Amino acid sequence: MVLAGLFLSLTLGYGVVCALVMQGGYAAAALRREIEDLRADAALLEYYIRHAESSQRVEQTAARIGMRVADPAAEVDYVVLPAGEREAREVALGEAQRGVATALAAMAAEVVAVRGRAEASGVSAATGSLEPDRRP
Repeated sequence: MVLAGLFLSLTLGYGVVCALVMQGGYAAAALRREIEDLRADAALLEYYIRHAESSQRVEQTAARIGMRVADPAAEVDYVVLPAGEREAREVALGEAQRGVATALAAMAAEVVAVRGRAEASGVSAATGSLEPDRRP
């Protein structure tokens, strides 16, 4: 009787350990898929940023809203700034560029957060429907 109880408890213990190992494996696979999805999202956001920053895109947008290239001989006046003021303007420009980079990073983080909330609520982030996302 004692041997049967010992055998039963060892068998149940082995089953529990196997179930825990399988659960950990499934969790690791899910995390790998999530990492791959986030990397794909990051690559897509980087593409959008590069596209938005391209000089050709800026020129197209400027032309669409009625801007044109100035004629340097007729329309451009040059102002030479004293050295201290010039350096201050360069510092301000660098801060503005960092602000834009920070804003883009915040937008990317918000996209990831919205996607996570959508998936947690059962809405497919790819399709916007309540159907499960069936992407491979």
